[in-house]
Amino acid sequence: MTQRLTGLSHEDATGTAKMIYEASDRFLGRTANLQRILATHSPYLARWFGGLVAAVRQPDLGATTDPRLRGLACIKTSMVNACSYCTAHTSVFGQGLGISDEELEAMMDDSYKTSPLFDERDRAAIAWSEAMTRNTAQRDKDTWENMKANFTDTEIVEISMACAMFNMINRLNDSFWTDLETEEYNQRQWNAVKGLSVEEIEAYAGRFGEVGEQERAG
Repeated sequence: MTQRLTGLSHEDATGTAKMIYEASDRFLGRTANLQRILATHSPYLARWFGGLVAAVRQPDLGATTDPRLRGLACIKTSMVNACSYCTAHTSVFGQGLGISDEELEAMMDDSYKTSPLFDERDRAAIAWSEAMTRNTAQRDKDTWENMKANFTDTEIVEISMACAMFNMINRLNDSFWTDLETEEYNQRQWNAVKGLSVEEIEAYAGRFGEVGEQERAG
């Protein structure tokens, strides 16, 4: 399948789109093809989309909970939805967080429920993400009670946000037939696992307003 919507290259991007690419490279490790599509065709949405992804998914850019748990939620959501693009992305990023190939394999089916590779909190987060993605969480009392027994309310919200966000991203990529980048390119995500701060992303976000105002005036 050929990608349904185009995305500008780094060389051709200007203004807000260029800033989005710079932010993606800095805070997400590289600019994914989905972000290129969004920045090319709707840059004023794409700038906040990128910030949301970084804040929810990355360490130290907004979310305060264990990034491994949020990573597990992103991976399982993409697997349940059978989104090959996002499963590849989230799995590579998960490796950067220390999630092993054996753990990834166990998450492809129900093996994670009994695997010694996962502790009780891991299994609770994965099961909750699966329930949310299948839209059974609203009536699944046992899975909910397991979440309440293992996590604070903040942890529940942030794990749930990771799951909900990737349900949206899965649908976008499947619908747009987004081309998957090379594994080597996606391994650049590992550059954004350490050394970033919420203060840095907030300062960068503050620059979008001035650039956008100049663009609209022009």
